[in-house]
Formats: sequence, structure tokens, C-alpha cells
Amino acid sequence: MIELKGYKVNRLEIENKAKPGTQLKLQNQLKYNVNYMDDRKTCIGIMELRILDADLNPFEIKIEAVAEFTYDESDEKKDIHTQSFDQFFPFIRQIVNTASSFTGMPGLIIPIMRLNKDTVHVNAPKSGENSPLN
Repeated sequence: MIELKGYKVNRLEIENKAKPGTQLKLQNQLKYNVNYMDDRKTCIGIMELRILDADLNPFEIKIEAVAEFTYDESDEKKDIHTQSFDQFFPFIRQIVNTASSFTGMPGLIIPIMRLNKDTVHVNAPKSGENSPLN
């Protein structure tokens, strides 16, 4: 069973210099990686989300956040990857909603995203690789 233990936002940047009334065509760029500490049955999910305007209007939100999860011996890494994302992403959606409301626009609600475990690639750690929390 994959369980979210906690998360933190390492970086949150917002730019909203678009003129009032400008129709934005927002697009999302998302990157999600998981670093495993098998000896402790713990992993760290690292999410980077960027929301920007397709027409290059001066509007952008960037979030970099990390979350810690525990998992069981029987959990497969592709399942850990997708299930940890499913637990973590709603918090990121809420942060986007709250942060965008501070810019004078209605709170932005980004669509729910799901990962397809068939497209997840699990690689062995590179030698000398450190946790992002160190």
C-alpha cells in the first residue's frame, strides 16, 4: 500500500502581467519522477508543473514540489509511481487554485491528470545519486 507521508513546495512562481480581459489559452507541462530508497521502503516523488499561455501572453505558474511516500514489499515500482502521483497531484491542483486567486483572477482549476502505468519507465539509480532532499 502506497501512503503519502507529507509534501513540501520547494518553489512557487507566478507571473500575471496579462491585460485584464485577455483570453488565455493555458497549457500544462508536467514532469514527475520518483526516487526509491528500497532499504527503507520509502520513495520521494518530485513534481514540476508549468502552466503558461499558448499565445505567449505574460502569464505563467511554476511549481516544484516533493512528497515522501512509504510502500510495501509487494508493491511494484510502476504501481508506486502512478499511485503516488494520484495521491500527490490533488494537492498541487489546490495550490494552483489558491495561488492563482491571489493574482486577481478567479482561482484556476486545472484538469485532473492520470499517469498510464504502461508508459512509466523505471530505471536503476545512477552511481553516486543523492536524494533531492539532501
